[in-house]
Amino acid sequence: MPTLEQGLLGRWEWQQTATSNKIALTPANTGHHMAVHFDQRGRARFYQDDKLVSAAAFTLRRDGMGFHEPVRHIITYRGYQVTQYYSVIGNQLQLQDTDGRVATHSYIRVVSGPKNTLGSADPSLRLLHASNP
Repeated sequence: MPTLEQGLLGRWEWQQTATSNKIALTPANTGHHMAVHFDQRGRARFYQDDKLVSAAAFTLRRDGMGFHEPVRHIITYRGYQVTQYYSVIGNQLQLQDTDGRVATHSYIRVVSGPKNTLGSADPSLRLLHASNP
């Protein structure tokens, strides 16, 4: 069984961001496909529409080790001073902002495999990219 940290590694495609506005942001209503790739060297690379837009070193830690406190997993992006709670369940990644804004970002793991010309491992994603120029 991989550790939670090992479970975070890989490429994740953004599915939605839920906020207190009750209108979820999605690739369909924003017109953008987002992804993040976490690697073994502690780097996160952020993509928008298959183009690298940002990168940052990250560190992971656990919080809430006190009596009757739930353990929360925290990711900190160095250089950005941004911290998020994260959880990985199966092929789902949830990132929740810790700065007081109510926003939860949902991602799905991209399964490794032969890449098509657009860089997606899943050929069905080609249709998504083609329909959103």
